[in-house]
This record gives sequence, C-alpha cells and structure tokens, in this order.
Amino acid sequence: MKYDACYCKSCTFTKSLLLFLITVSGWFLALLPQPPAAFAQQSACPSGDVSNFPSPPLSQTQKSIPSLWLAQKQFGGKLLDRWFVDPSDTWVILIVNRQLWSLLDYMERYQFVNRFGTVASEYGYNIQVCNRQGTALAVYSCKGDRLNCRIDLESLSNPGLRGRSKRF
Repeated sequence: MKYDACYCKSCTFTKSLLLFLITVSGWFLALLPQPPAAFAQQSACPSGDVSNFPSPPLSQTQKSIPSLWLAQKQFGGKLLDRWFVDPSDTWVILIVNRQLWSLLDYMERYQFVNRFGTVASEYGYNIQVCNRQGTALAVYSCKGDRLNCRIDLESLSNPGLRGRSKRF
C-alpha cells in the first residue's frame, strides 16, 4: 500500500514542526490575561457617608481577623477612611479619601494596594479599594493561594476597572 508509508525525507521534520506549533500555541494561550475567579466575584463598592459603613471587626477577647490595624497605622494615614469585611466574608473593602487618592501617582497607588493586599491575603482575604462615591479604584485578588495574586488599578489607560485589566 503505497499510501500507508511516508516516502519523503522531511516527513519527520513536518511532524515535529506540527507538534512544536501546537505546544507553542498552548503556551501562548496560557499567557493571555484572564481575570482571576476572585476578581469576577467581587462585591459592589458601597457609597454614602463613611459613618454608615460597617465597622472593622474588633474583638476584646481574641485577635481580630483580619488584623489590618497595624497596616492601617503604618500605611493608611489620612488616605484610608475606613475598612471593613464584606458580608460575603472573602473581601476586605478599603474606603479611601478620593482627593488624597487622586494626588498619588500610579506607583504610590500600587504600593498602597500591595501593602494592604499582602496583609489581607495572609488571612485569606482579597481587597477592594473604593471611594465614598462607590467607585472601584483598585483590587488585590488571589486565586487559590497567596502565590497567585494580582493587582488591578484604575489608571488613565484603565478607567474605573471596567476596561481590560493589567496583569503584574
């Protein structure tokens, strides 16, 4: 049967090339940005008077979880108005002063989100940064473990977290 065997010398090369292209395309698809599962499940930012937002968890008998009090003192300053745990119990919502947030450049915003996100992720929480008007400004979310986290920031090229997110 003359059609069962490959008579050309480049047949092995052709098969190898095809396998190589399939492998490379798989790697390429894996590198495309995909929103993490936690990002898709984030809660809506609250709006209104800060005094009407829930209080941070506080216990007089045991350590409060998540314990962001030290992070708030070290990194929050006047920028952080309030933080609380969302009723879904997977998100910590940080309410920031909109005017002070607008004075920060991209790297300062990234640093703020990364510091709080790192602390919150130690307790298994993701964070969402919002202003009092209910606008989402940033998200720090982890998928599964603390080694697979990402930060999505509002910026001039990524307004309101509604556009395509940036992967870091």
